[in-house]
Amino acid sequence: MMSMIFMMLFFILMNLFNYYYKMKFIQNLMFFMIFLFLIKFNLNNFYWMNMYYFISMDMYSYMLNLLILMILSLMFLSTNKIFNKNFFNLNLILLMFFLFMSFSSMNYFYFYLFFECSMIPTFLLIMCWGYQPERIKASLYMIMYMMFASLPKLLMIFFLMKYFFSMNYLIMLNKYLMMNFNNFMIYLLMQLIYLIKLPIFYFHLWLPKAHVEAPISGSMILASIMLKLGSYGIIRSNLMMLNLSNYYNKYLMILMMFSSLILSMICLIQNDLKMLVAYSSIIHMSMMLMSLLTLSNLGYKGGYLMMLGHGLCSPGMFCLVNFNYLRLKSRSFLINKGMIMMMPNMSMWWFFLCISNMSAPPSINLLSEMLMSISLIKWNLLIMLNLMMIMFLSSIYSMYLYSKTQHGNFKNFKNYNNYMNEYILIMLHWIPLNFLIMNSNMLI
Repeated sequence: MMSMIFMMLFFILMNLFNYYYKMKFIQNLMFFMIFLFLIKFNLNNFYWMNMYYFISMDMYSYMLNLLILMILSLMFLSTNKIFNKNFFNLNLILLMFFLFMSFSSMNYFYFYLFFECSMIPTFLLIMCWGYQPERIKASLYMIMYMMFASLPKLLMIFFLMKYFFSMNYLIMLNKYLMMNFNNFMIYLLMQLIYLIKLPIFYFHLWLPKAHVEAPISGSMILASIMLKLGSYGIIRSNLMMLNLSNYYNKYLMILMMFSSLILSMICLIQNDLKMLVAYSSIIHMSMMLMSLLTLSNLGYKGGYLMMLGHGLCSPGMFCLVNFNYLRLKSRSFLINKGMIMMMPNMSMWWFFLCISNMSAPPSINLLSEMLMSISLIKWNLLIMLNLMMIMFLSSIYSMYLYSKTQHGNFKNFKNYNNYMNEYILIMLHWIPLNFLIMNSNMLI
């Protein structure tokens, strides 16, 4: 465990060397870290493993840390034409370190500390390397939403520290189960920061703005990892306050049911490719949250698989949108049509990722939606109609995205070439997304 952390610190020192050789070395070392991560830890151990003071991992944090290494390595691969490259790479490495420490912290206060620190590199990604002047507004939107919930959360952590005399997850879990808290404000302050991070409906306005203004690397890390910080925090918080969760989760579940339907309809009227993919991310996170709120074993497994599936599918779709934007200088559906004639080879990957987004086999999204549907129907049979509508609308806007971009009349008769690193980038998203299901017993 400590060897992985020292490797990340070594990345920071690499910024002192020549850019070309440094990037080749970092990319190779990132893939080596993924290989080392796979062989070093025992997947049969679902409990906390490799403890070092406040740093440890269980099954949830293990796979999310592996996802961090995969996505960060793909982010280095996707950003070739960018200014101030040394500062950009340093920013990505610091973000990787903060996220890795967030998922690996057994101490609740350190988790909150690294959770908040990860917002600084994300803010800089949007503010410094965004496309339009509106990036300033988008980055401030994100910071203001986070600050709205972060300060009350800090007060709540101080209250828990005074009450439990410890911030260790295992100690807090055992003590909390013996307490009889029944206060809505405690539940709200514990969960609000994670609900904004997901985000849920009513707190979601920062995410489409951030996606639209962020560079490709910013969209990839937002969709794949930053949203999972919220779901990971909800998993920890729900286990720490089961009595409050059992009582108040049903009200949050009702909100998620109707908000998912509303957002699915909003997807059908979008005219911006990035906005549609961003809203589809919010819908998937709402489904995942509903599954976690059931507090059942199947619900947690389904939500966990959705975190992994969405963390691979959504960044891949943002990459495809970026490939179109680099050539046509627009994200509008009015301009991005007939791409099957201009980039025929990339059309296949558009189809593969769009059907993976609608949870078609053999993607891991299919298994996650099956487990989530079973857990939700076992929780309440009346939710079945709502689930059918959400899945139906999800299929519609996924195929709408594919058909509108690939078919239709176009005025540009230019044939665009694709580069090898673009194919590699999409393949490295799609292959684990669809082949993980072949060894799904490793995950559930």
